[in-house]
Amino acid sequence: MKERLKAILSKFEREERPRIRLRRGDKLPLMMVIACIITAAATYMVLSGTAAYAKKLVALRAVMPESSDFTFETSYEPATTKRNILLSLTNGEALCRAHVLTFDEDKHTLDIIDIPPETLISCGGFEGTLSEAYKTEVYEEIVSMALSLHLDGTMSTDVETVANCINILGGVKLTLDKELKIGENILYKGERTVLGSVAKIILSDSQAYIEGATDRITAYHNLLGSLISTLKEKGAVEWVSLTLNLIVNKVETDLTVSEIIELINLLSETQTKSINIDLITIENSK
Repeated sequence: MKERLKAILSKFEREERPRIRLRRGDKLPLMMVIACIITAAATYMVLSGTAAYAKKLVALRAVMPESSDFTFETSYEPATTKRNILLSLTNGEALCRAHVLTFDEDKHTLDIIDIPPETLISCGGFEGTLSEAYKTEVYEEIVSMALSLHLDGTMSTDVETVANCINILGGVKLTLDKELKIGENILYKGERTVLGSVAKIILSDSQAYIEGATDRITAYHNLLGSLISTLKEKGAVEWVSLTLNLIVNKVETDLTVSEIIELINLLSETQTKSINIDLITIENSK
C-alpha cells in the first residue's frame, strides 16, 4: 500500500501542476481540490490506524481501576461549532510538545492550549506525567478525561518533520525581544526568517517548561503562530501539495479524509489575529 502511495506521489510530482484561481469564499471548489490532493494520503493513514483499534480498547481497560464505582462513559456535549484536536510533537520517541487546538467554525478563531510534557495527571486509574501517558495506547482518552474536554481527533509527528516543513515553506518570520540561550545555542534578538535548523532548536526545547524559562516558551509560541500564519499566506492548495510527502510518511492521525479536509478549511478561514496560545502551568510536576 505504502509503495503504491509513493508511486502516486512520484507521478504527481513529475506532472505539471495546473494553476488554480479561487475566489474568496468559494469553499466548494477549494474542498474539491484539496480532496483530490490528499485523499490517497489520508486514506492510507486512516487504514493504517484501524488495525490498532482493538489494542487500544484492551489498553483502555488495563488502566481502568477495578473499583465498581467507576465507569468510563463519555457524557460530553461538545459545541457543534467547535473542533478540538490533540496535536503532539515528539523528539526521538519521547513526547516533546502537546497541544489542544480548538477551531471555532462560527467565529473563525483558533485557541491553542500548550500542555507541558511533565504535567502530572491523575484520572481514570492513570497516575503519571503526560509523557508517560503518551506511551500508552489510551493517550487520547487520558488527555480527554484530564481536561474534561471532548477531543474530535489526534495528530502526531516529530520536531524533525515540522522543521522540514518550515524549510519547504521557505522559512517563517520570527522576532525575538531578547537573546536566548537554548542548550549550547545562542539565538540573538531581532527579526529574522527562521529555517528548519534554527526552528528545530526552538521546537525541541521541552526543557524550557521544567526550567520555567518563559522567554523560551514565548519564542516557541511565536514560532508556532508564525508557522500557522505562513500556511494561511501560502494557501491551502499550495501548502498541502508542498508538504504531501511529509503528511503521508511522517504524520499519524485517526482523522478521516473528510475531517482532514474540514480542518484544512477551518485553518484557511481562521483569522490570524484571533489565534490565542495559552500555557498550562506545571507547578506540581515531577
